[in-house]
Parts: sequence; C-alpha cells; structure tokens
Amino acid sequence: MAKPLKILIVEDQFVEANHLRLMLKKAGHSIIGMARSVSDAKYYIAQEKPELVLLDIFLLGKETGIDLAEILKENNIPFIYLSANSNEEVLNKAKLTHPYGFLVKPFREKDLLITIEIAEYHQEHGIESSIRKELLFQKQLKSIVKKSGTWDDRVLNIITSLQSLISFDLVMAVFYIDNKLSNRVLGYARTGLHEYQKIGIEELQNITALKESEINDLRNKSKVETNATFYNDLDFVKICEKTPIKKMIANSMNMKSNLMLPVPLSLHENGGLYLSFFCRQPNNYNKNHLTLCERLQEPLIYAIENLIHADKKLDQKKSSANNTGKNTKIFGFESIVGKSPMLLKLFDHIIQVAPADTTVLITGESGTGKESIANSIQQLSGRKNDPFVKINCSALPPSLIESELFGHEKGSFTGATEKRIGKFEQANNGTLFLDEIGDMPLEMQAKLLRAIQEKEIERVGGNLPIKVNVRIIAATNCNLEKEVADGRFRLDLYYRLNVFPIQLPPLRERKEDIGLLARHFIAVYSAKTGKNVTEIAESALKSLLSYQWPGNIRELENLIERSILLAKTDTIEHIPLPAFDEIKTNNKSNEWFFKTIQENEREHIINVLEKCNGRIRGAGGASEILGLPPTTLASRMQKLGIKRSHF
Repeated sequence: MAKPLKILIVEDQFVEANHLRLMLKKAGHSIIGMARSVSDAKYYIAQEKPELVLLDIFLLGKETGIDLAEILKENNIPFIYLSANSNEEVLNKAKLTHPYGFLVKPFREKDLLITIEIAEYHQEHGIESSIRKELLFQKQLKSIVKKSGTWDDRVLNIITSLQSLISFDLVMAVFYIDNKLSNRVLGYARTGLHEYQKIGIEELQNITALKESEINDLRNKSKVETNATFYNDLDFVKICEKTPIKKMIANSMNMKSNLMLPVPLSLHENGGLYLSFFCRQPNNYNKNHLTLCERLQEPLIYAIENLIHADKKLDQKKSSANNTGKNTKIFGFESIVGKSPMLLKLFDHIIQVAPADTTVLITGESGTGKESIANSIQQLSGRKNDPFVKINCSALPPSLIESELFGHEKGSFTGATEKRIGKFEQANNGTLFLDEIGDMPLEMQAKLLRAIQEKEIERVGGNLPIKVNVRIIAATNCNLEKEVADGRFRLDLYYRLNVFPIQLPPLRERKEDIGLLARHFIAVYSAKTGKNVTEIAESALKSLLSYQWPGNIRELENLIERSILLAKTDTIEHIPLPAFDEIKTNNKSNEWFFKTIQENEREHIINVLEKCNGRIRGAGGASEILGLPPTTLASRMQKLGIKRSHF
C-alpha cells in the first residue's frame, strides 16, 4: 500500500465526494477538504498544500477542473481526474495538463487505491530521476575537468553530458572575457545519437555563405542575454528580429526555439560563457528549464573556470584530429537506422525510460517501426536477460484473447484438452509487448486493466489468483483518444498505458533518413539474395524523397528488396513505386490512368469498412461481407496501409 497522503477532493456532487472520503480514510489517507468549485479548492490549498488532488472535470461555477489543473501543475501538486465524461475535446484539453491518472466513474475502491499508488510512484520517480541525472552530470563535470585534452574536446564532453538534461539540435558557446567578445566561437550540431559536428567560424562561413567579417559584424550587433531565458515559436521569431546572429542561425539551420544558459565567470570581471541551445521543434523549452539552468550554473562555473586555467597551459594550435564524426553502433539501437532530429529525440526518450519499469505506449502509423522501438526498450532495460513475450491483439479473435493472455485450465471450455500457460505467465519477471492494443475488444480491456494494476491474473476456468511481475510495452497505430471518445477504448486503461508515451514520426516527416534506410536495406537484401548490389542512383533516390510513404519504413524495405531482385547491375537505377501514388502526383493532368489490382483492392476494402462503420468482426462486419477471416482482413489492411482514419 502507498504511504498515507494528505488529499484534497474536488467534486461538486456531495454523495460522491463523501463516498471518496470514506474510501480514502479507510485506506489510511487524511482528507484536508472537500471542495465543490475551483474557488473552494484554492481556499483549501492556501490553508494547507495537499500531496494529491482528486479532481472532477465539471464543477460548480464557470471554472472547470482543467482550469484548476493548471494551478496545480505550477505548484507541483499531483492530481488525478475523476469523470464520467469522455468527450474528445474535453479529453484533449485534460491530456494537455498532464494528470497523474484518470478514473472513470463509477470505479471500484481497489481501482482508486491502485491509481493513487501509481500517481505517487510517478511523482516520486519523476523527482528522483531528475535528481539522479543532475548528480550524474555533476560527477561527469568533475571527471572532465581532471582529464587532459584540448579545449574543444572537453567542451564537447560537457555538451554531451548536458544532452540528458536539455534536449537540443545545436548549441553555440559565446565567450566574453573582460567585457570583450572572444574570437573563440565554438558550437556543436547534433548529427547522431552520440555524434556531434563542430561549428566554428569556418563552418559557419560554409553553412551561411557569409564572410568572416560579416559573421563577426552580426555577433557584435547581437546582445547576449545574461539571464536564463527561453524563446519558443513566435517569441523565437521576435527575438531573432532583435538578435541578428540568432536570425542567421535560425534561417540557415532551420531552428525554431532557443534556451539561454549563462555561466558568469568570477575569475574575470564582466566575463562569462553563454550557452545558447537551439532546437528544430517550435515548443521545446519551458519554465522548468529555467529552474534547471539556475541549478546547473554553479557546477558549470567551476568546470569552465578550471578549463580556462588548464587551457592556458596548452598550445593554442588547433587539434588536427576531429573525433566527433564517429559512426559506431550503439547497443540497443541496432535495428533502428537514422539520424534525423526527430529520431535522435526519440532515442533520448528511450534511453530515459528503458531502465525503469514504467509502462510505455508506442504510437504511430503502420510500418513506422513500433516493434523495433519495443525491442530497443527491452534490450536497454534491466530485464534484457528475462523473457520478452509478444502478442498481436488484432491477430486473435475475441474468444481466444483471454486464453492467450491469461491461459486456461484443462476442461475450462470445449477444446481445452490440457492446461495452457498464458502470455502474462510466460513473461513473468520480463516484458510483455502488446502490439495493436487499440484493436482489443472492450470486454477484454477491463480484464487487462485489472491484471496490470493488481499484478495478478486468473486463468480461464481457474479460481486462484496468480501473481505476475511483468513490464508492459503497448503499441498501436490507432488514435486512442478518438477511440476513447467513440466509446471503443476505455479511458482508464488508456491512462494506465499512457504513462510514458512515445510517438513515432511517419517516414514522410523524417525524409533525412530515407537515404540511410535505403542503403541499409540494400546491404541487408544484397547479402540475403547473393546479389552484388551496392549503390542507388541519384535519380532513384530523388524518387524516394518525393514519395509520401503511406506504408512508411516497411513499404520502403519491401520496395528496396524488390528493386534488388530486379537490378541488372551493382546500382539500383529505378524504384518501382506504387502506381496509385503516381496517379495522385499526376492528377493535375487530364490523362487517363488505369488502377492497379492493389489499388482496387484497397479502395474496395475501405468502401466496405465505411458501410460497416469500421466494424471488422461479427455479423454484418467487413470480414463477413468480404468473405475473409478477420485475421486475414487485418493483415491485408496492414499490408495496404489502411488505417481507421481512412473510413
């Protein structure tokens, strides 16, 4: 059981609020108040800060629970939503406040207490994780200072250590010594998981096509912020208009947000190092980064001053060796190829969550590599040597899912001739990967939720609970918020799975990786087929970059395999892109195009699904009309890139 907490109940229905109070008191928690409106809640919070708030969304008065959630978030008070409402718009607004849980009315006492335990765990785990990362950073700084090496090498080491605390695509370091702008300009652009490209005056000239004098002129005209501050989206656009050097960086490197971390140096009057972090995401920084910067200043001042002192003893010659371009395989990411900023940020998230036992929900379109991400999380976790069990929830009929997950006893139903161990038991002490969780039937969702929360199962036909210790990784190509709003997915299960969400970008949004992926698949399938294909022609690569990739990485892999089989030389000259995409790109012309069999099949399935309101199984479902088993239809839909958004 969780430790006793001071809890504030914010619920406008007295009977429900009092029922909550009785359940919480029975469990040993203390209630600091029962508020019926946001104003009442503010009064109680002013009197005594709660350790947890149970918060209904719809309250008395104009303000809602979502309005109160913003105040709670600013004061670092964890909260759990209580609501019977699953409207999509309301859910999206609630989601943006990052609650620690969501309970759907009516709920059991056990559901309430387990949700509180989960909220408490994540509150403590989040704080402990931040503290651990900062302590590790300070330890790394001390080690960097003690090591010998060039200024460039050691500044790079500091920057790579900061990556776990502050995400960035580019960092520029600006020096002011004795109130004068130093000629030493040093920055690093992130090009891989642990790969960085040095950015100096010469590199800036190549990137911007400006002369050194022009770059220095922009630097001199730009005022450096002496306080920690951040700029997102439109604020970043405005500050770029006032700061020419930032505008140059934004325009030439496609940066959209910025965080300033000043490191004032006590050895020099009016001196300092000013770290300027840039990101291609428009809303990458927030107020929490400012408080983090304040905590980082002292250890950074110590480290930089020691580096300056040590640097005076070294020759001022430039290091001829540049070891920032190493391209080594990183353990745990062998099956993932790419260096785009979106993918690098994804790697950072995986490294962060993998060592914990936190539940992970991987979302993304079909073919984006969700299973590869699940494999990486498992390989980087403390359970890497324990069972890793996978189950595709869409590939099983509803009558078999319960038996597959929980197992069954001999004679529990017709055909159960022997006892069967389910996936949960098989994965005990290891990891269970629930692929296509969005296709799980509603009646099974409730049983799955209880199994995850209570960490115990019952076999079909059994009456004894079996304890299981399993880490859950779930994946889906569905929009689960829409599924919840439409009543096809339980809201409480969604929040239980969505503890650490990982959203995979479609291939069309990370086209920088297409060339790397293509060459990777060329190497793989050349070896498999025994053909000596090693290159791809520039025209073929251009056709890949212009395609929209509805089937994502899986589609690219299949096309490369086919192209290798068709290749007559060691170079792929042509990629056989699907005809239906060529039709779309040529729609502006008046020419007539015949549809392929694949395109006709895809269109026919979508039309049937539309008529069935998206229902695949059962009487009158799409599988019955098409004369296909549900599992075959699901597989065909996946192959053709048919998603729920299409019907």
